[in-house]
Order: sequence, then C-alpha cells, then structure tokens
Amino acid sequence: MPEMNLPGSLYLVLGFLVPGFIVLVVRSQFLTGRNTSNWDTGLSYLTVSLIYYALILPFLRFVQPMDEFSLGKSLVWFIIVLVGPALFGALMGMVAQKDLLRSWLRRCGLNPLHAIDTAWDWKFLGLEEQWVLVTLKDGTRFAGFCGSESFISSDPAERDIYIQAIYDVGADDTWSSRGQNGVLIGPNQVRTIEFWPYQPAGGRDGEQ
Repeated sequence: MPEMNLPGSLYLVLGFLVPGFIVLVVRSQFLTGRNTSNWDTGLSYLTVSLIYYALILPFLRFVQPMDEFSLGKSLVWFIIVLVGPALFGALMGMVAQKDLLRSWLRRCGLNPLHAIDTAWDWKFLGLEEQWVLVTLKDGTRFAGFCGSESFISSDPAERDIYIQAIYDVGADDTWSSRGQNGVLIGPNQVRTIEFWPYQPAGGRDGEQ
C-alpha cells in the first residue's frame, strides 16, 4: 500500500482495520455471523483487510501516494478504503448466503463449517412465502401464513416470531382463517415449526 503522510495510528486504522471492518459489516447484512471476542474481532478486521489488499494489489501500482491533497487522489482512496470493501463484503455475503464456496469445497472432498450458525437462521434467511404450523412448548398450536409482513428474529437471544395471518386448527386438522389477525410468539416458546409451500389459489392443500 503506498505511503501516506498521516500519523502512524491513523494510518493503521484507515489502511488496515477500516476496510476489514466494512467488509465484515456488509457481509453480516446477508447472514448471521458467529460472535467473537474483541481481540478476535480486531484480528479479523486486519486479516480481511490484508486479503482485500492482496486481491486488489495489481491495481494499487497505478495509484499515486496521497502525499498531498487533491480531489482526484482523495476520490481514488475513498473508493479503495470504503467503496471497494463494501462491494467485497456484499460479494462475500452473497457467496456465503448461497453456500457456493462450501458446496464447491464439499465437491472437493472437504467438509468446512457452515457459514450460518443455526438451523433457525438457515431456514428463515431466504424464506419465501409459506404456510406454517407452530407448536409451542406448552402444546399450543398456531397455524398461519408467513409472508412479507411476517418477521423472524435473527438474534440468538431473542428467537421471537411474528406471523402475519393465523388460522384455527380443527380436530380434523382443517384450518379456518381468523381474518387479518396476526400473532407474536415470544422467545424460547417454540417447540417445532412445520412448513408447507404457499399455494395462493387454494390455501394449504386446498383448505381455507
């Protein structure tokens, strides 16, 4: 990385920590990451920054050192330190969300850890509109429709869920709509959730 006339600590933060921070923050918007300690986090920023610079190294030789202020140089370094890491983080997030790298490694005979921590996050991360049947720990059941107006928590400590439309479940497992009623189920209350593909023409398996 070309030299810049900045104080040593500021140079370190801007040059080797900020890009990694941006990459991981943007990546985290696509999936739930694992929690790390402060030391591990700082080391992760540095490591990811170095990987990022290694990837763009062929282009850095065309970049002039920012030894004096100019609009053109400032714009270039803005792109390198801020915009580039954001794009790299988005790419990493999409690759992890689609499980592309892990799928390729598995075809090579390797079995790396999944990028997503829990089955809850994996299922709900890219959940399309579906019918659900939620059974609580006390045996209570809520049938419903999970669509764009529903919400599923991605916070491991607050596994709550909001279902936008709920149905009464009869003794013969038929569903009857409650109209526009929704239900908010608090954290640590869910025992199981069953899923069915959304069929707009006839409800769940033709039931109303």
